[in-house]
Amino acid sequence: MACNNRDQLLMRVYETGFALDDILLYLDTHPSDQEAMNYYHYVNQQNQEAVRAYEQLYGPLMFNQVSGNEWSWVRSPWPWEGGNA
Repeated sequence: MACNNRDQLLMRVYETGFALDDILLYLDTHPSDQEAMNYYHYVNQQNQEAVRAYEQLYGPLMFNQVSGNEWSWVRSPWPWEGGNA
């Protein structure tokens, strides 16, 4: 992945998440479209990689993604403290 800073990584998470939401809506009405299923698998993998890359450097994006023995969810600045929303 070519992204190298926090904003770029977060944008990649947003972009791949949007593409994932979009293809899920399409598949709801076209469940037999094999090309769409292939795209779903591709964009799902891209989103997982983007989330993993972001979390590895900056911590969890969602409270249910906290791992380990420390509540790392509160480590980063909150949006009103200058952190990313």
